[in-house]
Amino acid sequence: KDLYEGITQVIQSEGISPKSIKRIAIAGNTTMGHLLMGYSCETLGVYPFTPVNIGTIQCGFEEMFGGIEGLDGALTDAQIILLPGISTYVGADISAGMLSCGFDKAEKPSLLIDLGTNGEMGVGCKDRIMVTSTAAGPAFEGGNISWGMGSVKGAICGVEIDGDKVKVNTIGDKPPIGLCGTGVIETVSELLKAELIDETGMLDEDYFDDGYPLAKTPDGDEIVFTQQDVREIQLAKSAVRAGVETLLLRYGIGYEDVDKVYLAGGFGYKINLDKAISIGLLPEELHDKIEAVGNSSLGGTVVYLTEE
Repeated sequence: KDLYEGITQVIQSEGISPKSIKRIAIAGNTTMGHLLMGYSCETLGVYPFTPVNIGTIQCGFEEMFGGIEGLDGALTDAQIILLPGISTYVGADISAGMLSCGFDKAEKPSLLIDLGTNGEMGVGCKDRIMVTSTAAGPAFEGGNISWGMGSVKGAICGVEIDGDKVKVNTIGDKPPIGLCGTGVIETVSELLKAELIDETGMLDEDYFDDGYPLAKTPDGDEIVFTQQDVREIQLAKSAVRAGVETLLLRYGIGYEDVDKVYLAGGFGYKINLDKAISIGLLPEELHDKIEAVGNSSLGGTVVYLTEE
């Protein structure tokens, strides 16, 4: 229903005739694809993690959307294509992301890192691609963080600590109501720089029990960053960093051999690369090669529909 409403909103906002829509491409992770198609998800979370179908799936518009009340019959000529995944934990969103970033045409190996609950990544070029997935947890999307939230207006996305003063930036410049993923990364980086957390991730004893205060909500509640929050981001960033190191090792290349690094995913607003590197999320050696590409999954569906 949400997909259908989104499709109709795009059509209406652009003044497009529904009858002109001939193909609709969908890219999502394996679980989302299974839920959308009504497949059983029982085998996805238990070894050997066998998906029902991760190949290219084609169906008619009526087959997927036919049960929706008030369905616009003008769209029924459109063909639905679910893009293929690679494995249960590297789904069509990553396939689409690599397509969006031109892996199939690249002469030199590039690296795609998708920061979400699963930190999926792929390395390769037109000759060979290898992928992996790491259990990063939801910290990059604001999950399991005391004041964590998605990338919505009012979410803190930038943090600067200068002595006793804290300056925060929020999405849309709205009053602060929580922290999105980039705000989490920036907070840890600034706390580390201010020596308020040590090299092990231990928060200064002044803030150990109640957390470090960042800002106040419009209701006067204190938005704080706690010791447990530090541990959550440590788990997430170490999983991603370990994945990058292992993938490059298995591929047989070093940092110097990577042509470009594409950073994608639901980690929030525009990421500060210097701060991400300062907490060890990404290697310093790759700094000048990193490009934030936003929603590469959606970008891949555009490439599929317009260039294939």
